[in-house]
Amino acid sequence: MTAASGRTVAFLLVVVVLAGCSAVQDLPVDVEVSGPGGDPVQVTVQYVVDGDTVVVVFPDGREDTVRLLGVDTPETGDTNPDEFEGVPDTEAGRACLRSWADNATTYLQDQVAGRTVTLEFDALADRRGYYDRLLAYVVVDNTTINRRLVAAGYARLYDSEFESRLTYAALEQEAQAAGRGVWQCRSA
Repeated sequence: MTAASGRTVAFLLVVVVLAGCSAVQDLPVDVEVSGPGGDPVQVTVQYVVDGDTVVVVFPDGREDTVRLLGVDTPETGDTNPDEFEGVPDTEAGRACLRSWADNATTYLQDQVAGRTVTLEFDALADRRGYYDRLLAYVVVDNTTINRRLVAAGYARLYDSEFESRLTYAALEQEAQAAGRGVWQCRSA
């Protein structure tokens, strides 16, 4: 090998190494939870934002906001009856949904606030949602809270792609048929 070709090889190695380093710098800070699927992660719920959103603390001290995957509870402020099939777009319908928004928030606080929970991720779902919140199933005492919210009528099925979608759709239909939770608002 000539001195010139040796310098060329060395130069190419430096370029490859530097390119690799810049790619690493572009990775998100929470790379361990940025891909699809993945291992469950234990976190502590710092506080509950509303019926489908919590703020968590990771073991390394990082905070992040988690949106419960596959579910949607009524908003605590201005809620939209159109999102809840059959709920009339009247003041009575909105008031009923606001009441269930408060109920869902209280329920979630009772279940997870201050507790260590497991976040489980779904291979079919994006890791982060529209507002850059983590999208995950929240599991406490071997129970998936997302699923429980739908079954009890605190939440509706959120129209997105995820592995448990068919199960959640069936749970929502059962809650609707029984008039549980938010589905009581259909008669408001």
